[in-house]
Amino acid sequence: MIQPNRAMKLLLQRHKINTDDVPAKHTSPIWKKQDQTGRPYWGVSDFWHLDQNGVPASEDLSQLEWDGNEVHLDAYAEDQIPGILRETIGIIKAWMRQLEQEEPDTPFLILASYDDGAELVNKEDFPDGFYSTTLRFWSPRGGNTVVNLASFEDWEQPALLAACGQTLAGGRVLRYNNKR
Repeated sequence: MIQPNRAMKLLLQRHKINTDDVPAKHTSPIWKKQDQTGRPYWGVSDFWHLDQNGVPASEDLSQLEWDGNEVHLDAYAEDQIPGILRETIGIIKAWMRQLEQEEPDTPFLILASYDDGAELVNKEDFPDGFYSTTLRFWSPRGGNTVVNLASFEDWEQPALLAACGQTLAGGRVLRYNNKR
């Protein structure tokens, strides 16, 4: 189940998007590799080349996945916002489906956040605006959710959260506490 926070609910309503109506979009399939000691980790695309020299046994794999599984979708005008929101939801659904089918006993969190470009330094480079979504997924090993989700519902930044595998308890993420 995809959970929008309060700010995302408003954004989706403004653009007349119902998450249930968006189909899965399989544009960023997930792969699985192992670190030097055989611990599994998952990624998409080029993983920002974070594992090109191998992953040492001392690496925090939850943090590595957070850093490596960063997918950006951009819009350069306000009328393109619904498109990136739908694509974001579609990718989340595809990731959820793949993770639940291939790794049903492994917990995963998926987070997508929206940026309205208000903090851009060079706004003249984007006269019609710059809007983006950033998607990430990771396995919260040892209860490490990497990001503090305690006040997720009240974040100012619109965001979507989904949980797969053992992280689900009645459709809600079990642990909201931890680092960052």
